[in-house]
Amino acid sequence: MAAALLMALALPLSSRAELQSVRVLSISNAQQLLVELDGQGRAIRLACLQAPRRSQTPWSTRASAAINALVKVGDPALFELRSRDVYGRLVGRLLIDGQDLGAALISKGEVFAWDGFLGRCDDLDYPSLERQAASAERGVWSAQPPLQRPWDVMERERGGEP
Repeated sequence: MAAALLMALALPLSSRAELQSVRVLSISNAQQLLVELDGQGRAIRLACLQAPRRSQTPWSTRASAAINALVKVGDPALFELRSRDVYGRLVGRLLIDGQDLGAALISKGEVFAWDGFLGRCDDLDYPSLERQAASAERGVWSAQPPLQRPWDVMERERGGEP
């Protein structure tokens, strides 16, 4: 029994996390959605990424368009809970047709990889996906001058919900 517990703890979180069936009810922005989970509407925040802030136009609008192109209201999905935040949201990964929505947004250069919100993102390949998007100058990585990181904008604006 102890050996099995140690083996489970040694696996990356994504290998041992439970996937819950959800249905997309609405898309708030490029990092937050409302899903039906166990018969209730629950706000979820995509883990380990940060979308451009509303003030960072046109990039925030592009990020919202990108998520709306990847997921639709009514879509079934799988949700991997990683944490809960002080705003009452569930924080985790959302899989649409088996594909990680956050990874897709980062690969397209629409959002930034960010471990500052959840604090444990080391089992995800998001930084590598971001480097590839930056090398190809996709999305936010094509901005001239370079786009300021959203967390720096949040700090300058003195807060705001991440």
